[in-house]
Amino acid sequence: MSLLHINLFGGVEVISASGDSVSIPSRKAATLLGYVALSSPRAISRGKLATLLWDGHFSDRARASLRQALLTLRRVLPQYPDVISADRDDIRIRPATISTDVGEFERLLREGHPERLARAAVLYRGELLESIGSTSCQFEAWLSAERQRLRTQAMQALAGLLDADGREHMDIAVALGLRILAIDPLQESVHRILMRCYAQQGRCADALRQYDLCRSVLWRDVRATPEQETEQLQREIRRMFCASPTSASLKLPRTRNFDATFTLDVTPASRSLS
Repeated sequence: MSLLHINLFGGVEVISASGDSVSIPSRKAATLLGYVALSSPRAISRGKLATLLWDGHFSDRARASLRQALLTLRRVLPQYPDVISADRDDIRIRPATISTDVGEFERLLREGHPERLARAAVLYRGELLESIGSTSCQFEAWLSAERQRLRTQAMQALAGLLDADGREHMDIAVALGLRILAIDPLQESVHRILMRCYAQQGRCADALRQYDLCRSVLWRDVRATPEQETEQLQREIRRMFCASPTSASLKLPRTRNFDATFTLDVTPASRSLS
C-alpha cells in the first residue's frame, strides 16, 4: 500500500494512507510534486526541473527556488522521508510510496471493461493540475500537451460508456461529457455523445437542447456550423421524439464510424520534456 495518494485532476491534493489531507502551502512546491509524481519512477535532473519550472533559466536563482520548493515539501511531509529522494543531481519520487489518480485513470482505460471505464470517468474531475499556473513557457507547453492528451483519453472513455448497458453507466457518461465540455465546449463529438445519451434515456428535449447549445457555441466562438453527422443525429432524434414523445427510452441506430475518431488535433505528449 502506498504511503501517499496524490490527486492531480482538478488541482493537487495529497492524501495520506490514513485518509488525512496534507496541505501544500506553496503553489510552486505543489507543481514540483505533481510533475515529479507524473514522471515517477524516472529521476529528473535538478537542472531540468529548474529550467522547466522557473522560466527556462538554469540560474543560481532558479536553483535556489528549486531548493526552497523541495524544502517546503520536506517540511509538510516530515513523516514521509522516503517518498522524495533527492541527491546532488536528481530528484525522484519512489514509485512504491505513492499512487496517483492519473496513473489509476490510465490503467483503468487500458483494461477497457465498461466498469473500468466508469471508474476512470469518475476520476476525471477536471483539468490536470487545474489552477496551477507558471510563468515558464516551457512548463505551460508541457502542461497544455498533457491536458490535451488526457482529455482525449477521457473522450475515448466517454465513447466507450455510450455502448455500456445500464442507467448508472449512462449517468456517468453524461456527467463526464459535461465536465469535458466545461473545459472545451467546442468538442462537437462530445455534444453528439451527450445527445445520444439523453435520447437513450428518453430525454429527447434535453438532447435537442444539447444540439442547440452545440450550434450556438460553434457559431459564437468560431463562426462554424455543426457537422453533417450532428445535423443528421438531431433530425433522427426529432423524428423519433415526434413519433413517440412519451417513450421511456429511445435506441438510436448508430451512424457508420460514429465517433470512432475525434477531431481534436493532438500530438501525444510524453510524460516529460525532452
